[in-house]
Amino acid sequence: MKIKKLKFFFLILCILQVFYIFHFRSGFKYEVFKSPFKVDSGVEYSLSKEVIESSNIIKKNNLKDFNLSQEIKDNMYLLHRIVEFNYPIRMKEKSKFIFLLIKEKIPFNCKILKKEQHIKLAECSNV
Repeated sequence: MKIKKLKFFFLILCILQVFYIFHFRSGFKYEVFKSPFKVDSGVEYSLSKEVIESSNIIKKNNLKDFNLSQEIKDNMYLLHRIVEFNYPIRMKEKSKFIFLLIKEKIPFNCKILKKEQHIKLAECSNV
């Protein structure tokens, strides 16, 4: 009888330990586990706000291509994530639509189309 109680105790202890590891130590998010097949499931946990905002702007404005400011291009994380996450919409050097970080100044031949909290979209002439 004592061996059964001991086995049961260790089983409960192992389950609690797994729960502790998933919940507190690994950054496991239950929301992602709940709906793994939904579009953009877990995106807010794995990508920066700039990348998510760029995707939202592209979808809302139905862009066919875009370009990035030099400051974004210098940041390898943002450059790769924005290009990868927004595929099949491609980055083109000659695009008249340019993404800028919110703190960047707008080039003289551009006007702001959309402004979010972390990123903004400008349309430039003479590109």
